[in-house]
Amino acid sequence: MRRVKFILFLSAVLVLAAFFQFYFSNIPETDSLYHFRHAEIYKNAGLLASAFPWVQYSVINVFSADIWYGFHLFLTPFTYFSDPVFGLRVAGMFMTAFLLLAFFWSLRRLKVTQNFFWPFLLFFSSPLVSYHLIMARPHVISLGSSVLLYSFLAVENLWGIFFVSLGISFFHLSLFWSALLITGTFFSVKFFTEKVLAWQTILASLAGLLTGWVLRPDFWGAAKIAYVQIVQLMLEKRAGTPLHFGMELYPLPWRDLGFFALFLALWLAAILVFVRALIRRNVGNPFQATVLWSSFILSAVFWLMTMFVAERSFDFFAAFGVVFMASAFTYLVRNKIKKFVAIFGAAVFVVMAVYGVYQTGKFLNTIGVDAQRFKSAMEWLKNNSEPGDVVFNVSWDYFPELFFWNTKNFYVSGMDPIFQYAYNPKMYWEAYYLETGKTAEFTCAATACAPEALEETHTALKRDFKAKYLFLDKYFDGRFYAYLATDRRFLLKYEDMRLPAGQAGLPADGHGAAIFEVL
Repeated sequence: MRRVKFILFLSAVLVLAAFFQFYFSNIPETDSLYHFRHAEIYKNAGLLASAFPWVQYSVINVFSADIWYGFHLFLTPFTYFSDPVFGLRVAGMFMTAFLLLAFFWSLRRLKVTQNFFWPFLLFFSSPLVSYHLIMARPHVISLGSSVLLYSFLAVENLWGIFFVSLGISFFHLSLFWSALLITGTFFSVKFFTEKVLAWQTILASLAGLLTGWVLRPDFWGAAKIAYVQIVQLMLEKRAGTPLHFGMELYPLPWRDLGFFALFLALWLAAILVFVRALIRRNVGNPFQATVLWSSFILSAVFWLMTMFVAERSFDFFAAFGVVFMASAFTYLVRNKIKKFVAIFGAAVFVVMAVYGVYQTGKFLNTIGVDAQRFKSAMEWLKNNSEPGDVVFNVSWDYFPELFFWNTKNFYVSGMDPIFQYAYNPKMYWEAYYLETGKTAEFTCAATACAPEALEETHTALKRDFKAKYLFLDKYFDGRFYAYLATDRRFLLKYEDMRLPAGQAGLPADGHGAAIFEVL
């Protein structure tokens, strides 16, 4: 019977993951395109190909290392599909399935009941979470690995702790801190609840993290890049430097709390059950007390990080929030009312699931991206340029799509803008003013631009960026496009007027890819 239940569970997981990958024409975001094409480079050039000249003015080019090395190796088999977008979708389906299966296995290890239900509660905890969990990005595997690490800590499986910690730093080095936070929290709670100093778990986790770090072609360069992405980014944010990074690096806007309304209600209900048990001094045996306290603390910490540091932490909040709810339901709810609680919870879940499918689909249709939208432009550039010609991509977040369709040319910047800023702040500011539309015919190499500090855009592009071509989107970069079209030193070589799927409401005039040659 258990095997039949697992087969049904696995089938439901695969159907769910496949639905969001293949039913909608758009993909959730564009970073996955970069990761996929980087994986193909390893396939073609070898697993030790650490150089990355495709972002010329970035510390990633300088340090020639890969903080997502393990993740790119994982993606390599999917690059053998003749249609790369299809291969990317298959990879995304397997990643979502891995996360939900890892969550299921972790809860079994914690001996919670109804463990076939909780992974789906995680997925539908919020449409924002659902949207994040269908992305073919390393955070999906990192989240699943983090919960696996937590479960191995609970049962003191040292080899499990070692290998999962290894995987966390090997797949996504910049998230090594999550393993330290989870291990440190569990270690501390276990000491106070069970009076056990489980120092072996700390050593196993540290050994795994270090091993995962060094198992890459240039581990020292990767450490430098991770420092820039974590420490320097945090320092620049605190200093108020306008790095123009993605919304996920900002705190969650208060207006978006509604997306978590039902999940927060369930989480708060679990907290009330926990507080009631504490008052009655009946929180189960020492193992159960450790799980309850540690999962509660971790969920609370990640919730605070979501609201006051960076909204990308809401994945971890949802995961450990569900672990806490599942533990509270299993360990603290009395048997005589468990059936009632289960029925009520199932009813709430149905509402969350229906809303989640609707809202996540709406996200895909509105803020999702047509992976093909810049394909024609990049094919023209690939066929009409020389290898290594530098393309000034007006926005740093165009890079994944350009790189996905054209690896013949090099680009100015990509991934996080902190990488360009750390390379050369002056060049970052020159690009920043053009990207944000603050200037067009002139730019500036300083935070505050005095009239005497202004530089002609053409001069900056030729002298500082060595740009042969310039790429922009006419809808988002309309002011810059209008200027370039009137300056004879920029020659329009390609443009299209195609509207990306899901954006039919945009005006047809002045929208689409455009490529200028810098004369």
